[in-house]
Amino acid sequence: MTTLLIADDHPLMRDAVAGLFGPPYEVVDRCSDGLQARTAILARQPDIAILDVQMPALSGLDLLRQARAEGWPCKIILLTAGLEPKPLVEAVKLKVDGLILKDAGGEMLVRCVEAVLEGGQWIDKEAMKQVMSMLAQAPTSTAELTPRESDVVRQVAQGQRNKEIARSLGISEGTVKMHLHNLYEKLGVSSRTELALLAKEQGLD
Repeated sequence: MTTLLIADDHPLMRDAVAGLFGPPYEVVDRCSDGLQARTAILARQPDIAILDVQMPALSGLDLLRQARAEGWPCKIILLTAGLEPKPLVEAVKLKVDGLILKDAGGEMLVRCVEAVLEGGQWIDKEAMKQVMSMLAQAPTSTAELTPRESDVVRQVAQGQRNKEIARSLGISEGTVKMHLHNLYEKLGVSSRTELALLAKEQGLD
């Protein structure tokens, strides 16, 4: 049974989200603010916490920061009603597991949860556009990359995993990991998602 925790300061929203998930899911707690959510997450250790970005006491973004700083094992999905670029960019940089708009529909949230459980990252398309726009204003550039680094970036932007990149380029997975480490440092990014966004924005996909 996959356990879920839902936190939103609107009772109707909490109930609506909870109502989307029957077996094999179990909603172990419903919280009305961020402080309650933090206490419940630490006590109940859910597999996934679905958190509203805007909540009293602690926001969903605050909880994501704490989750990453303290190494919480649960996956974090953020629900947002708006598209302010800076919080979205921060959420992506903190490697949020899922980020979805509240008006996306229940089916999309279920698909988001399924993707996150499989180890993927789900970022709402409209939110992704805002993140890309924000990152495009940053001074980071892919112009100084070596030809091999550019090849790796293109593969990442196309959604290829390390094993697939290694096979395509005729190099080892270890070498792919080395290139990714160097790319993260050189470009000032911290995840494959950020790297792919930057590549798409600068025409390297």
